[in-house]
Amino acid sequence: MQERLNQIIEQKGLTATKFAALIGVNASTISHILAGRNKPGFDIINNIAKTFPDIDLGWLITGNGSMYTSSLPKEKNIIPEEPTLFDFNEPQGHSDSQNREKEKKSEIEVISRTIAKSPTKKIKRIVLFFEDGSFEDYMSGL
Repeated sequence: MQERLNQIIEQKGLTATKFAALIGVNASTISHILAGRNKPGFDIINNIAKTFPDIDLGWLITGNGSMYTSSLPKEKNIIPEEPTLFDFNEPQGHSDSQNREKEKKSEIEVISRTIAKSPTKKIKRIVLFFEDGSFEDYMSGL
């Protein structure tokens, strides 16, 4: 089944990580399946079927038949591209500390709205990790 999952990922123009996120599993789970260490369980197959209704389940499970069902279009990227928490624009040049503080608060607001799906849950702490290995820690008092 790992070859068929690779085919889906390639046909849809996804990365393994994005595929994992779309079907609602950890990236490491998909990594293990693609490496042949694990086999997908019912939940993963069911999530693939829900996320990609154009994929023929018979083909996915057995490898027999066509990859796509005959009734649905065979479009490449059927999942619309959505911005992620990591798609922030890089700041232009060096900004002063007030502008950077405004940018940080704006980023926190975006992250808070994205993460806090339930009005009863409040974010206690956010830690941002940067490509250069540094990080910033924000407590709920901001």
